Amino acid sequence: MKRFTIAKPELWKSFILLTLIVTSIVQTIILWDYHPTYQAVQSETQLTTVDESLQRRANQVIIPTQAVVHDNNAVFASKNTPKQLMRVIRDSFEASEFKPLAVKNVPSFYTDINEGLELILPEAYYADTLSYMLPGTYSLSGKIPQRILIYMDDSAFNIRAIMSDQSIWEGKLTKVGNGDVNSLFLKNSSRTMKRVTYTDERVNYIPVVGPEMNELFAYDVSSIQIDTRLDWMRDTFFPGDPNVQEVDPASSVGALTNGVSVAEYDAKLNASRYRNLSRNSTERETAIGLDSIVEFVNFHGGWVDEASENQGLSLRFDAITPANKGFETTVFRFHVKGYPVFSQREAFINNDAIDLSTLRVENDGAQVRSITRNHLEIDRLITVGTTQLADADEVLGTLINSGRFENVTEIRIGYEIEYNEDTSRYVTFSPNWFVREAGRWVPYNQGDDWTERMMYRGLE
Repeated sequence: MKRFTIAKPELWKSFILLTLIVTSIVQTIILWDYHPTYQAVQSETQLTTVDESLQRRANQVIIPTQAVVHDNNAVFASKNTPKQLMRVIRDSFEASEFKPLAVKNVPSFYTDINEGLELILPEAYYADTLSYMLPGTYSLSGKIPQRILIYMDDSAFNIRAIMSDQSIWEGKLTKVGNGDVNSLFLKNSSRTMKRVTYTDERVNYIPVVGPEMNELFAYDVSSIQIDTRLDWMRDTFFPGDPNVQEVDPASSVGALTNGVSVAEYDAKLNASRYRNLSRNSTERETAIGLDSIVEFVNFHGGWVDEASENQGLSLRFDAITPANKGFETTVFRFHVKGYPVFSQREAFINNDAIDLSTLRVENDGAQVRSITRNHLEIDRLITVGTTQLADADEVLGTLINSGRFENVTEIRIGYEIEYNEDTSRYVTFSPNWFVREAGRWVPYNQGDDWTERMMYRGLE
């Protein structure tokens, strides 16, 4: 009988084909289940030199938005800055017996206050602000302070706080240091303040008489060369990573990626954005706090340079936006001469809008997902004119008569920044009243004609 056999070359081909198929299946399974590793906020790899002059502690960027002095039935702006007042409080007092008042005994927040210092704390998302400036053995039981009053009662110092749930707490202050406590009550007699209560029960103060403010001008002296910024991003966001490559170089936009994260720089806007695209869902034992966010910024570009800060430019904590699609954004806002800066520019990095007046850090509760910022540096701030701002009653009347006040949650005096993209690279700061209306900052007298552009839509 004749036997049918398969030639050896055909046998080897079949074997090799089978091996390739099996190998392909195995690799597909590995890739399907692969989760890139990432660096958590508190364990950043520090393989590059960090400029210590650009680093800050959390209590250097968390600053109460306002300080006013109560004198009988009048309210005045404090003669001291919130930073100075925080330092005196921390050096002078310890708090004790801090507890909520029984409902039946709750007075008005201002009852029996003849002389006192009131601090409006930052956005009511961060409860630790009080502990930064007031040591002591006390617990807030998870309550979030919005305002505090320090006052004298029977020759003793006391503290009263109103929480975000509108409960009132009181405590005793013990003098423990050598701080000048009398300086806490120094008032600017020429600047009377008006209390404004909003529909969400939040409160702040605005000047009764609109001030005359300087119009400011400055050249941007930071480096805007693509190659220089790419090197900076490589050292800052991908230290020691051999897998970093440049992506789609363009005349004014540069980008780097290691396959997991992307860093982009737009030379026209002098703005950059870093995004961590890892899908890793590893959960942390504790939530990412403001301390961790500040530390992240410290090692990812830092804060304002010394020359700019000497001219009056700074970055201060502004707000933490409620989580949207699992992402929470911490906002730090530029300030000039102590006043907040706002922007309406419709500027873009790869079709995502950039707010040139803020530094924003986005996290998903487990890790930082992105940081977006403008790299403005100035060496001289020049006054080019003055503007007389409207009085408080005119501002409030405009908002009330137009039906807008019910959507306003804060009113502030500040500057609008305009960034010139020409070769000369300069910025102008124009003073005005601004209102936070339906979650966005706009000039009080422009409304829908002026739109603050959000920094980016968020990671999908």
